[in-house]
Amino acid sequence: MSRPVFELALRVRLRSTGAAAAGLVAVLLVVGALFPAVGDSIGQLNLPQGVADLLGGADYATITGWYRSEIASFYGPLVVAALAITGAVSTTAGEEEDGITALVLAHPVGRSRLVAAKAGAVAVVVVLLALATWVGLIAGVALGGGGIPIGNLAAYSLHLAFFGFAIGAVGLALGAGTGRKGVAAAGAAGVALAGWLINGFAPLVDALDWLKYVSPFYYYAGNDPLANGVDVVHLAVLGVLAAGLTAAGMAGIGRRDLRG
Repeated sequence: MSRPVFELALRVRLRSTGAAAAGLVAVLLVVGALFPAVGDSIGQLNLPQGVADLLGGADYATITGWYRSEIASFYGPLVVAALAITGAVSTTAGEEEDGITALVLAHPVGRSRLVAAKAGAVAVVVVLLALATWVGLIAGVALGGGGIPIGNLAAYSLHLAFFGFAIGAVGLALGAGTGRKGVAAAGAAGVALAGWLINGFAPLVDALDWLKYVSPFYYYAGNDPLANGVDVVHLAVLGVLAAGLTAAGMAGIGRRDLRG
């Protein structure tokens, strides 16, 4: 890894990361503060199973179900995936399209070291968002009257971070492998969206139930870390996926002529 490249890539993303983290904490606080007023009145929504699964079970009667439905099912992974994808794609394909990559590689920086540094910067962004999520959850749950152990809040934040690593690695692999920002961003966003839909609807059809195991959302939320804590196996799957895709990106950029 090239330390100067890593520091520059991280510095470029810190402002947007700080804004996203602040917004995420604010939403977590508002969600917690609203629970005592509206949670009991909404209760468990009677929805079709697939729709309920997409909404984290649609259980608003408990604070665990409230945060699962309001944050963990969509909002949290959306924010982390968006920052991870835009960071990974912009710092690989985006910089190549702008002619920055060729200029950097004119210095004694190998292509694989360049991609590793970019991946490290994106990983730090994800970790910062996960930490902000943990802090916001602690404060939000306290405002909501408590009820979720702090260890489970940490477990959820850890699962969210590993989900971000995996989705960001998709964007990194596509960005480094194609050099095309639009292709990489659309491909990574498509993987995230398809994974969300598969995780919600595949279990409804017995013949398709196995498809949930190819969805990163299953390994992010399938164990319900807010209620059950860390699932080491699921984290390992996401970690291996992120490492494998990062390696693919390093190999991909080394096999082709760079643009610009």
